[in-house]
Amino acid sequence: MFSLLLCLICSQAAAGKEYPVPIPSGGRYDVHGWLILPIDQEKPEENKNTPLLGYFSHHVPELYHHSPHNFQIIVKGSLTPIESVKGENLGFQIPYPPADSLLTYEYSFTPPSPFSLNDLLSESVMTYNGVFYNGSFDTPYERYATTMATLQIDQLTTAVYLNESETEGFDHLRYLSYPRGSIGTSTDYYFAHEIHAQPDFDHIVHVQILDCSMNDDVVDLPSWAHTEGVSWDFLDFSNDLSSKLVAGQVVPPPACCSNHWRNPENPTTPLQCAPKKAEVATATYVSTEETLSCKVKVLESLHCMIGPGFMDNC
Repeated sequence: MFSLLLCLICSQAAAGKEYPVPIPSGGRYDVHGWLILPIDQEKPEENKNTPLLGYFSHHVPELYHHSPHNFQIIVKGSLTPIESVKGENLGFQIPYPPADSLLTYEYSFTPPSPFSLNDLLSESVMTYNGVFYNGSFDTPYERYATTMATLQIDQLTTAVYLNESETEGFDHLRYLSYPRGSIGTSTDYYFAHEIHAQPDFDHIVHVQILDCSMNDDVVDLPSWAHTEGVSWDFLDFSNDLSSKLVAGQVVPPPACCSNHWRNPENPTTPLQCAPKKAEVATATYVSTEETLSCKVKVLESLHCMIGPGFMDNC
């Protein structure tokens, strides 16, 4: 297990669905695949028509100006198996959390025909038919098309334009978090490295967030931290591939919070990051100084590709 302490950076990467570049209908037309990240649900025993609930990460983004893949996108929705031309419905051969604790391998979904990523970004098209695979093009084992399926997108949780001209990366290692279960019932999350500046890397890990504290007081993870697309900074790690989160290692603490996230109970009051003090930073939260830091165990690394083209494994 890989244990560390960090502090919430408190930002949501897709709020407002406003983009710094035009997204005309029909644009960014290409084949767009999706890495499947199942969320907690009952494991189907007999009903093979049961939808698979999860997050779906754009597979893969690209940091090129003219690429139809120049967005980091993670959506939330459901994947429903459909019958083959022979009338068969095989369901999905995939781990179902929480009954299955680890995902272990990559699983992907790909609409066989090209479609407009812009139409997804504008939320004008949210349903896609395609094929479920027990792998992806970047896995070392041979992938097989096993089931036809329909992807219904319910929420565009993260959609960030990747600017090829951006060369200044984040100061510290930064990941976006996606809860696998309900708050109070699950400590499991998917962490996706936030892509920002060349060359960067696309990395997804499965973690558990444990033992949180505020100002040295033990607390449960606040509900505002249990939101899709919240950012976490690792202050003792540079934001490069050599510092990526790795299962099985132990690293020293700490963390800081940034000023992008707004408290839903008082949306006009942003969190603000103060200068680092000792091993943690002090954040201002609704006019009170609070520091949120949590212990995180990295259970497994699920996907890692190197930019700017994201065609080579880490």
